[in-house]
Amino acid sequence: MKTQHSAVIKCFRCDLGGEYTSNKFYQLLALDGTIHQASYTDTPEHNGVAERKHRHIIETAYSLLLSTSVPSKFWGEAVLTVLILINTISSSHSSCLSPFEKLYWRYVPDYSSFRVFGYICFVLCPHAERSKLSSRSAIYVFWVMMKVKRGIVVLIQ
Repeated sequence: MKTQHSAVIKCFRCDLGGEYTSNKFYQLLALDGTIHQASYTDTPEHNGVAERKHRHIIETAYSLLLSTSVPSKFWGEAVLTVLILINTISSSHSSCLSPFEKLYWRYVPDYSSFRVFGYICFVLCPHAERSKLSSRSAIYVFWVMMKVKRGIVVLIQ
């Protein structure tokens, strides 16, 4: 088993919550020589680093939702935005480098695509969908900084 960057996974840690307990998964790990370490369920203190990171992501997403008055049903978009921010903004804990810069050491992240989460934006309507007297743009709400091909994700207001 390899990651998207062709790195070999040496050790896989999880709790015994049920997600990674199938025999096929254990066989896949054993086939590649990956060590499987499991902690007891409902004991987050045994998985401290992952639990703290998860808490950081969820609390930051929650603060995004609250600060922009976005309904909580869009928590997934908030989490995606938080992950993009965490992975591209530099940190003093990692020699003022972002995780993106550490992974792709030749490239600096592109901050020009950053937008404000949950704010109103105007999207140009295609020529086929408008007439001479209709509006050239529509009001949308910006949700996710993720680029999809050559665009960004917005929702209709």
